[in-house]
Amino acid sequence: MMDIALADNEDVLIRSGDFVIDECTAQHQQQLILNNKGDFKQNPTIGVGVFEYFDDEHMRDLIRTVSIEFARDGMDVQDIKLDAAGVLKSNAYYK
Repeated sequence: MMDIALADNEDVLIRSGDFVIDECTAQHQQQLILNNKGDFKQNPTIGVGVFEYFDDEHMRDLIRTVSIEFARDGMDVQDIKLDAAGVLKSNAYYK
């Protein structure tokens, strides 16, 4: 999905005085995973809130919630995995 890109500090990326337009699927996924429900005032029902899933017993819930939120955002979710190092891997792209 093409959108306004964010810099590493999550501020709008600007080059030569213009907003940078780039492929931002990974950026959208990151924002959905990190933000809690209610963080986006224009759509308060979206968000995963990954920091609520710190203990191992809720990892299945985390994967399920990420899959649901990605699908609600319009992505075709093929696979969501949590690897041995605790890194969330997704195979989900906008339709």
